[in-house]
Amino acid sequence: MASNSHEKRLDSNLDVDISEGDQATIAQSVHNSSDEEFVADASQQSHDRDEFDATFQEISDFEYQEGAQPASRPRNKRSWIPNATKTYNEVQPYPTDPSQKWTRTYVGPVKRWTRLSYLLDYWFGDENDRQKIFNKFWHLWWQFELLPPRLSPGSHQLESAKRSWMPENFDQIQEDRFHTWYRRYLGIRTLSQTSTLIDKAKAYRWFLPQVEGEMSVLLGHVSDQKEYFIKQGESIPFSDAGFPIEDIDNPEPRNGGWLLDVGGIVLSMEWMPINGQVDQLLAMTVIPYSDQAFYKDLDDAPKASDLKAGAVQIWKFKVEKDAEGIIRPARSSPKLVHALCSSWGRVTQLRWSPVPLAVGDQVAFLAMLCDDGRLRILEIKQDSVSDDKGIFRELQEPMITLEPPKEHTLEINCFTWINMNRIAVALSDGSVAVCSLSPCQQLQRHPVHSSPIMDIVSGYPSHPFIIATMPMGGVFTLTDLNRPTAEKTYHGNPLVSLQPNVLAWNNHLKGFASIWPSSFPGTSTVSFVQSRVFPLSRHICTVEGQTTCLAFGTCHPFLLLGSSDGSVWALNVMRKITSHRQKTHKVKLFQHEYYSPMPSDTVDEDDSQPRSRGVCRILHGFLPQVNFHPLGTRVAKESKVKRARAEMRASKKMLEKIEDDDDYEDIPDADEESFTMVPGPIAVQEPLTRITALSWNPNADFSWWAAAAMGSGLVRIMDLGIENTDKEDPKEGEQAEESFEVEADGTGEINDDHDEPSFEEEGEKDVDENEVGDGDVEMMESD
Repeated sequence: MASNSHEKRLDSNLDVDISEGDQATIAQSVHNSSDEEFVADASQQSHDRDEFDATFQEISDFEYQEGAQPASRPRNKRSWIPNATKTYNEVQPYPTDPSQKWTRTYVGPVKRWTRLSYLLDYWFGDENDRQKIFNKFWHLWWQFELLPPRLSPGSHQLESAKRSWMPENFDQIQEDRFHTWYRRYLGIRTLSQTSTLIDKAKAYRWFLPQVEGEMSVLLGHVSDQKEYFIKQGESIPFSDAGFPIEDIDNPEPRNGGWLLDVGGIVLSMEWMPINGQVDQLLAMTVIPYSDQAFYKDLDDAPKASDLKAGAVQIWKFKVEKDAEGIIRPARSSPKLVHALCSSWGRVTQLRWSPVPLAVGDQVAFLAMLCDDGRLRILEIKQDSVSDDKGIFRELQEPMITLEPPKEHTLEINCFTWINMNRIAVALSDGSVAVCSLSPCQQLQRHPVHSSPIMDIVSGYPSHPFIIATMPMGGVFTLTDLNRPTAEKTYHGNPLVSLQPNVLAWNNHLKGFASIWPSSFPGTSTVSFVQSRVFPLSRHICTVEGQTTCLAFGTCHPFLLLGSSDGSVWALNVMRKITSHRQKTHKVKLFQHEYYSPMPSDTVDEDDSQPRSRGVCRILHGFLPQVNFHPLGTRVAKESKVKRARAEMRASKKMLEKIEDDDDYEDIPDADEESFTMVPGPIAVQEPLTRITALSWNPNADFSWWAAAAMGSGLVRIMDLGIENTDKEDPKEGEQAEESFEVEADGTGEINDDHDEPSFEEEGEKDVDENEVGDGDVEMMESD
């Protein structure tokens, strides 16, 4: 009865006729009562500003140390240091300067050259001990510029990476609440999930994609690649260096992952959240190649009746400990342990419930979105995925079905978990609806965009009711579902998004990574927006081709980015966005190329060899590249040329050599690392070359594992962990992470002991190309 009354009070609070003040008061009470079993305790998230020192040290990036005295240094007469009495929980007033004529620019307290000490106050001003907590993150990841480190099991570092900003016992509290909620749900439900066992032959005949023939794959060093043949369901193990392991019985080299052939195009995939050092499960939805093939005659295309069959595949990847006690991928091949088949249409998106469960738990929740526009929640029994023999089921009824409002042509485009009992769905009319699983009903619905929403992400676990939405055409928007009519903001730069999987949330940085508009079709840009300063974006990465998918780590701030040219990139976003003067790098993990087979009419029918499915080539071993913004590089190069020309004109000796203003032969060229906005000719790749899905493992003990799906049907499972040479001293405990050894005068690891002038003070001063960082680029511009 208590839960029903809570739900009734929640429904009454959705009346749009009440005032905003009453709505805020009631919403807060509901937030503290109805959802008290599904969110963190509000008392643990208290914001007592008085406990924080009101005086800010004028120190360089990463120089903060508790108890350290700031060194005396001169200040600029136009100091940008914030007022010591300013409260970071206040909303800054809207700029009213009439000279501010730009409509797509950011004017606010946070500048691109703002030092990290003050940047943390603006980004994490709602958290106590924010400097202290971020220091732990800095010690964990700052020295790892490209890939995350392997953290020792049971170490304090691993626990810190797992919790991020949440309390120590947050995971245990969420798991206990999940058990309480699930027992209550079993007692009140009227319908249960029903399914029937089917054999493997029937599953592949009607539901799962099935292809014949072998895929030819070129693997190994670029100068000595060998040809391997792989069929659907088979896999090839490879070492940490990326070379295929031919002798499975030989313990050396150590296994660094697998190359798996799933025989179709992966639309969505995600690792199952589970605690413990156990075998890992990866769920994916795979469609046949024919669904996205090119047809000269549309009559040859699959009919709607042929697209009703769909399935979710769950693959198991076994783990083992090496001689040093480090958990690594096992030599055994991955197994398809569970296939959930249905006649509700192709499965376009799937998401596990975000609450990680223990090994002994009997059930986990998996949400899948089908082509019929309905969202279905499934119960996944752990005993059904513990066996390697493979279980195939045909679903008749799911655990819960969420349907869109009964309006003409209205469908669910995408969804995100808010907590174990709330899901936010994005509809095709641009609105967002919040649904409860038990009782199964719609709680809220709000118009957010005027075009269909292509992607939606929640800020779980620290800000579960803050959601970001990306429309097909419009502006990137952030909405607080606790007060959606008032707490809403957007980024003023319009964009066009035609697919999901290009929006991700990171809880350590409390921000979103998303695609960014670009005026040049040969490259694409990804930016970062922090939830508390949402209209301000920071450049993350620019790659050739179009960004097709990206994934943020759950237990670290590293980003994976997939492109239409078949490349997968990785970088440390925390290092990129927190200091605009530091030169950062990105690395291409591998490059995938696909070449389609010869047309069937040119193949010899008498040939006894099986028909080839095409040829793939995977290149790896790329060197890191400087991660800069092309626009900033172009501006720096033009500035350098302009300055060199002025120096030549000022010299009497050079005046005789200058014939006209267009003679640049004697002018020094820009740095070899730089290039202009147009890096070269645009290459059109095969459609199946693209990267279709990426996923970091959310489990702390395997958080450096990643999965990358390619359009050719290959899925690469990679152990990307870097050996952590900075081992934790068990005697020091937590103090070993909280130490912050930087000289008081700013001469530590990062030398930034001089004041950083603002652009207004610099005036028209020329900027050297080597001094230009991405922070100097106004991301609001779409050039």
